[in-house]
Amino acid sequence: MRATHGIFAALSAGFSLSSAAACSKQGLLLVSSYPFESSPGEIVKGGVTTLKLGNKGLEQVGEISSICGTNPSWQTLVGGDQYYCINENFDDGPGAFTSAKVNTDGTLAFVGNSSTPGGPVHIALFGENGERAITSNFASSSLDVFNIEDSAKLQSLDNKPFPPRADSKTITSRPHQAVVDPTGGFVVIPDLSVDVLHIFNIDQTALTLTELPAHPFGNGTGPRHAAFLKSGDKTFLYVIAEKKVSVLGFEVSYGTNSLTLSEKFNIRTDGSENAPAEGSSGAEITISPNNRFLTVSTRNETTLEYTSVADGTKIPSDALNTFSIDPVTGELTHVQSAPAGGSFPRHFSFNKDGSLVAVACGGENRVNVFERDVVTGMIGKAVGERVLTTQVNHVIFKE
Repeated sequence: MRATHGIFAALSAGFSLSSAAACSKQGLLLVSSYPFESSPGEIVKGGVTTLKLGNKGLEQVGEISSICGTNPSWQTLVGGDQYYCINENFDDGPGAFTSAKVNTDGTLAFVGNSSTPGGPVHIALFGENGERAITSNFASSSLDVFNIEDSAKLQSLDNKPFPPRADSKTITSRPHQAVVDPTGGFVVIPDLSVDVLHIFNIDQTALTLTELPAHPFGNGTGPRHAAFLKSGDKTFLYVIAEKKVSVLGFEVSYGTNSLTLSEKFNIRTDGSENAPAEGSSGAEITISPNNRFLTVSTRNETTLEYTSVADGTKIPSDALNTFSIDPVTGELTHVQSAPAGGSFPRHFSFNKDGSLVAVACGGENRVNVFERDVVTGMIGKAVGERVLTTQVNHVIFKE
């Protein structure tokens, strides 16, 4: 299990904040978290917490839920109330893949679950109606395919293991995500340790996967997450490199049952020419709902400062870096480096119209919600914040 001291352990151990800033947006957020060692030997179990965003900022709804286990680290919401999550359970045996319903108040009602190989860290759905799910199993170097047509009976159909790196058998595969392309005919899996992008063809009738030649990266790149963009008659793929703290851009070409990538650029996550800070890493990458902007988060740089809307405390902050996307070339232009609201922003997400962004900062166990201009892509003032007693790692809107 992952039980971690946050940077602000005393703040996180049982003390919560909510913003007093008025917010015209209303809605719910679902936050997954790892266990947290609040004091030596005292571990608060992880789980899923529901937060309500309103005029009083962020308020917690009910108690933390253990439906997803005590090490959940990824959540997927379908159609407003169908919810899936994984229990990473990194070093304590098998993981778990769980289905639940989100009640109107944001609490979770268990539907079904299934075990997975150890250390699942991501869920991706595929099929015309989302009939299948892929779990990327970081700790066990594999992916699993599930039949989820009956959400009460999640059925494991296939397991595909990944070998160690060819030039060093001691470097174990660490798949960290699965991303389905815009055609629905392919899925790519960034492998953080082996430095490749595994590529599979999807048989859209049988809903099965066939492995294709992988796309290699330079040793030590650490591809973590990726995002596709269909723009006119072109398709682009953007990859965030955890270890190199960079964003790589590719143009996608299709053949008969094949997908190939042509690299267009490799830039720093902040768009600068500066070397990344020692110990820093790339984290999340997301394209805005209007497909005009790309935003990435970095961890352990803390070059910015965030002022708490609850008490005015100055907090060292990592960045959310936003780029505009040229719709013809796919090239990126740096727009803004905005405070994430704390350190180690492992994950962030936009609401449906892109006017809000929620951030999970694991360094302080803090969830932040910021306003965002959908026209300029600029992230603005904080409209809610909450410090939990567990180490937050993933946050999504429930609208």
